[in-house]
Amino acid sequence: MIIFMDRGRCNADLAICARCSTTFFRKPLDTARPCVVKIIDDGDDEMLNIVLLMEGQTLRFHLTEETIEGLELEGWEFLSDFDPSLMQRGAADRWRELAVSQEFGGVGELRL
Repeated sequence: MIIFMDRGRCNADLAICARCSTTFFRKPLDTARPCVVKIIDDGDDEMLNIVLLMEGQTLRFHLTEETIEGLELEGWEFLSDFDPSLMQRGAADRWRELAVSQEFGGVGELRL
């Protein structure tokens, strides 16, 4: 399974995002989070893949026991080769756009 997460869908700062995502990575099938934007069943029941989108960057990793341990200690930023912003901007506007488009029967635009 591949789970796509978009940090831009949530206004949480980096510390809250890291804490929330760590909780998610412990039980990754609880996908009721604003940042989970897409789930693809790739037929691989043994490996869960995460694609984390943020600030024009893409972070991809396999969710292994070793990775979960690192995520619990340091958050997902320990896997990144860039410095993520501490604060998010614009997520409220994107949610408003989605809400308006859904009021008129559309599904909204998913910007990945």
